[in-house]
This record gives sequence, structure tokens and C-alpha cells, in this order.
Amino acid sequence: MTELNFNHIQAAAKRLQGHVEKTPVIFSEELNRELGAQIFFKMENQQKTKSFKARGAFNSLLAYKEKHGEFPKKVVAQSSGNHAQAIAKACQEFNIPALIYMITKASPVKIAATRALGAEVVLFDKRSEVNKSAEDKQNEGYFFVHPNAGDDVICGQGTAAFEALSEIGEVDALFAPCGGGGLVAGTYLASLGLSPNAKTFACEPLNANDAARSVRLGKIVGYEDTPNTIADGARTLCVMPQTFDYLKEVAGFFEIQEEEIISWQKRLSEILAQKIEPTSVLAIAGAAQYLERNHQIKNPKILVIISGGNIVG
Repeated sequence: MTELNFNHIQAAAKRLQGHVEKTPVIFSEELNRELGAQIFFKMENQQKTKSFKARGAFNSLLAYKEKHGEFPKKVVAQSSGNHAQAIAKACQEFNIPALIYMITKASPVKIAATRALGAEVVLFDKRSEVNKSAEDKQNEGYFFVHPNAGDDVICGQGTAAFEALSEIGEVDALFAPCGGGGLVAGTYLASLGLSPNAKTFACEPLNANDAARSVRLGKIVGYEDTPNTIADGARTLCVMPQTFDYLKEVAGFFEIQEEEIISWQKRLSEILAQKIEPTSVLAIAGAAQYLERNHQIKNPKILVIISGGNIVG
């Protein structure tokens, strides 16, 4: 794996042109007045398969073709839902067979959507079984695309912030949800080139705060089984060594309680009049806490990544 920098994000953005949606950046005057900030939302809920994960999936397959002259013969992935749909969609568009491992307690909506896109879905009770089964398939000639680690996944996911910052200019702070850490890592790398003085913050459920605990302890810690949070996109067992390296570089973490996630999902969905999934609102919840703690900063300019709009069913 490469030591990634802004140039890698830029290359991914160029590679993805015409393959993923350039999602809108919007704001709410009501919320800006209330929180005393200029908050811009990058609406990845309007991305293909309604999630930023399409960026990492498409970038991984396109980069593979760039390197090898052809797409992989077959692809395997493991996911709680959004990455599964993203891989299924990318493989459908490029006519590649896809095998996806998921946990039985994953959202039925996301399982059904993944199958509807043509992927074979295999379910296991434990996340550890899901992860191991997917990685083992590499021995059978499958190209494995990790949901949040790997150069091309991280750089693809970072193109959301790249697009937003290219549009709105420099900001004071960026907030992104943190599950496995790929989106936060990519967001941080994008900021280095387009808003170098900005602080990047990772926002994680308190009930699934393995990344924050890992950074505090200076070593990766995690869970034996899927953590219990409504933010299903952040139910990772642990961060990977690669994403951990970038998470150690960000300005800090906000750990969001379940009640806040539920409250913000309802509120932001109403304010923006859009479908926003629980994992997405971790970022605005973190931004609100940041603003509450930093009253002295007058009208800061903030970018919030709305990571997806797949409502758990």
C-alpha cells in the first residue's frame, strides 16, 4: 500500500468522472442561524446506490483495469449493506460476477437491494465469519474489495470531499461519519490540497467507538461481534492498520449517543426534506457538539459529509 496524498485523491476524481454522480452541496439557512455557522452538506445520499461507497467501489475496479488492462474476472466483498450495494452496482455496470458476504442482522432492505443488482449474497450470523469468508475467496481468484481500506477505496471515498471543497472553497472544519475509517481518511487527504488549514473530525457512535478508543490507546482495539448501534454503516469490528494511520492524523473524534443519532436523523431529514440514514447524521451531530464547545469561533465555515440515504428496514 502507498503512502497516500492529495495527488492520489485528484487522480481518483479524474478516474471517476462519468462513472459516479457529482452530488450536490446544499445548506439550510434555518440550521445556520440556529448553530451560528455556515454549514455545507455534501449529499452522498444522492449518489449511485444512495451512498458514498459507490466512489470506492467504482474507483477500485477502474484502477484495476488501468493497471491490468482489463477488469477482474470476479469480485468478492463483505459489508453491512452500503458497500455491498456499491460493489453490486459497479459489477453490474462492468458485467463482472459479484459475491457478497453479509451478516444475517444486516438491513433486509440492503440485502434485497444487493441481490436486485445481480450479486450473489451469502449470509452469516457473525461479522467475523463474514470477513474471513470474503478474504479467503481471494485464494480462488476473486478480486477482494475491502469496504474501507485499500488505496483505491480510500481515494475513491475521498472524492466526495474533493468535489465539495472544489465547489465551495476552503473551510474551517470538516466532519465525516466513521465506521472503518475510509471516508474520514479520504476526507482528510482531500483537505490537505484544497483546505490545508481545516481541521478534519471523525464522528462515531458511542456504542461502536472502536476507532476513537484505538486512537486514544495508540493501538487498534475492536469488537468480537457486531456492536449495537442504529448507525448500521458504523458497525465495523475494528479499523484496519491503513485507516488507523490516517485516523491518528485527524483533529479529533466526536462520539455520538444513540439518542442524538435518532433525534438528528428525524430533524435533519425534515429540515433538508430528504432521506438520510442514521450513520449520516453522526457528522452533523459532531459538528453541533464542536460548535457548542467553540463559541469563540464566529460563523465558521463547515463541510459535513452526508454519507448515505439507505434507511434501515
